[in-house]
Formats: sequence, structure tokens, C-alpha cells
Amino acid sequence: MKRILLSILGICFLATLAVAQKAKVQTAYNYYKEPYKQFDKAKEAIDEAVANESTSSMPKAWYYRGLIYSSLYQNEKYGALCINCLEIAYESFKKVNELDPKNEWADEINTMRIPWVMNKLFSEGVDQFKDKDYSGALSTFESVQKMSPNDTSAILNSAYSAERAGQPDKAIQYYQKLLGMHYADPKIYLAQANLYKQKGDAEKALETVRNGRNEFPKDLNLMLAEINILLTKGDNAAATKALDDAIAQDPNNQNLYLALGSTYDNLANPKGPDGKDAPKPANAAEYFSKAEDAYKKGLAINPDNYELNYNLGALYFNQAAEMANAANDLKSDELYNKAKGKFEEKFKQAQPFLEKALDLNPNKTEEDGQLYQGTLNSLKQLYARIGEMDKYNKIKNLLEKK
Repeated sequence: MKRILLSILGICFLATLAVAQKAKVQTAYNYYKEPYKQFDKAKEAIDEAVANESTSSMPKAWYYRGLIYSSLYQNEKYGALCINCLEIAYESFKKVNELDPKNEWADEINTMRIPWVMNKLFSEGVDQFKDKDYSGALSTFESVQKMSPNDTSAILNSAYSAERAGQPDKAIQYYQKLLGMHYADPKIYLAQANLYKQKGDAEKALETVRNGRNEFPKDLNLMLAEINILLTKGDNAAATKALDDAIAQDPNNQNLYLALGSTYDNLANPKGPDGKDAPKPANAAEYFSKAEDAYKKGLAINPDNYELNYNLGALYFNQAAEMANAANDLKSDELYNKAKGKFEEKFKQAQPFLEKALDLNPNKTEEDGQLYQGTLNSLKQLYARIGEMDKYNKIKNLLEKK
């Protein structure tokens, strides 16, 4: 009889506990709602309820938990009670739908509650990014991705954040995810290619850019990116083809003519692996002519481009120097004097372009400084060759001041 009584008492005790936990759910909501808004007590009650076996399967408990944690987010008084309020709120609303897909709050959860959480979380990631907390922003945007795997804005911002957080592999992963989703933006290909270049993988960078050009064949930035990679690889022949395509797309871009002229210049005057002059190709004269033509077309667009002036002047100067060196090997004075007249004319052809390059050079960057120094050295030799000693001495003095 006593055992039966104890069993009955045990059942009654468990039932009482279950009722008490269900009461906790309602208590949590009561603390949450107007006029109380005692979110600390609401959190304490709901955390206990969802952790208890008798109420952990109640959709209402998880719904209230979502409401409470949403209210805790950035709350002036109670916000410090949770670090990841939004993620917990999302998991709570998601749990409601898992327990009962046809729950009475389904429409509210799907159209209002979850989107609100995602928007707040996304905004938090944007703020972290603006504050240069790139690792934090990455983590936040990845949380948004978990909530909405096909949200291209979250994926894109994850890529940006990863790139700036010093996680190139993860950035590449997210850029690739966007490309797999046919995200129509050439900047994605450019960003991914730049990351491959930073990793020293020129082949993968080139492959990425060319994939981009297949999707966006008229995009100038992708054309330029391909050209730069090809030039870096030393593939000048392929670079000239890409440059011709780019010029057809943007015929008034002086920088394209500068790049095209430089490419033909390099083809006419190749360098060996040691950086020294290599034997000239059989069609060097053809490349020289094409380089000259490209530089002139660039100068027709902007006569005051100091780099174009320098390159064209240097092209003539180098040709004149080769002619002068060849003349020194001639045995006949008559033949030498004829050759001298020709190489002096070529030096004079270089003179106005080099002088203009010197005058126009802003001499601000390191590259400017290198070209300025190169111009001075070329003009010094040129003036000596053509006998303009006043100008020679002026340049000599400038060089001695350096």
C-alpha cells in the first residue's frame, strides 16, 4: 500500500513540476510584455523553460525566447545580458518552425521576425566593417549567410571582410561562391584575380580574368587586368593582342597606347633572364615601328603626357646609340662621317621628346624620380653627341646636385 502511495505521490510530483515549468513559460512572457518589460527576469525564466525536458518541445516556449532575445539586443538597460542576442533569437524562431511547421506564429516569424533579425545582424556587420573590425564583420556576415545561404549581399560582404581581415583563401572561397551563383559583376572576377596575384599564382589569376572576359567581353577593366598579368608573365605577344582589343574598346585612352608601345618596345629589345640585352628578333624593325606608332597615337591624344614623351624619346635615343656604336666599327672615315650624320639626326629626333619629358615630369613618386633621372642621363649623352655643350653642362650640373 505504501509503495502504491509513493508511486502516486511521485507521479503527482512530476506532474506538478511539468505544470510549474509550463508556468515558467507564461511567467517569462508576462515579464517580457507591457507594462513590465523586465527582460532580465524574462530571460531567466525562458532559459530555464527551454532547458527543461517538459517544456523544451513547446513551440510557444521557443517563440517567447525569440521575442525576449530580440528585445535584449542593444537594449540600454539589459543588452549586456547576452553577447549574441540576434543569433539566439534566430535559432529560437527557427526552432518554433521545426517543432511545428504550421504553428500559429509561422507567418509572423517568416515575414517579420526572422527578416528583422537578419537585417539587424547585417547592419551590425556593416558597422563593424566601417569601424575596421574586419574579423568581427566577417563573423557577423557569415552568421547572416547561415540564416540565408543565398543572400548575395551577405556573401559579398563576407568576401570583402575576409580580404581585409587577411584571410585571402576565405575571400576567394566567397568570391567563387558568388561566381557559381552567376553574380553578374565583373568586379568579382577582378577581386578574385587580385587575390590570386597576391598569392603568387599568376596562372590562376589569368584564368579568373579570362573567365570574366568570357562573361563580360567588353569590360575594359578586365581587359587591362589581363594585359597586366600577361606583361608580368613576360608574355608580350599575348599582351599586344589584348591591348589591341582594349584600344578598340577605348580608343581615346592614352595609357593603353603607352602600354602597347612599351610592349612592342620590349619585343624589339628583349632582355635575358639576367636582365641583360638579348639578341634582337628578326622582325625587330617591325616592332620598333609599331612602338613608335603607338607612342605617337598616345601623344596625339595628350601631347603633355610625360611618360609617352619619355618613351618615344628613349626609343629614338636607343636607336641612335646603336647606330653610333655601329659607326665606331667602321674603318673608313668617309663611311663613318656618313653614319655620324645619320645617328646625329636620330639623336636630334629624340631631343624634343626627352626635353619635354624632363619639363613635364612632376617628380613626385619613386617612378617619376626614376624616369627623371633616366631623362637627365639620356639628355647628357645626347647633348654631348650633337655638340650642344651649354645644355650638356646644365644637365651635368643637375646630375651632380642629386
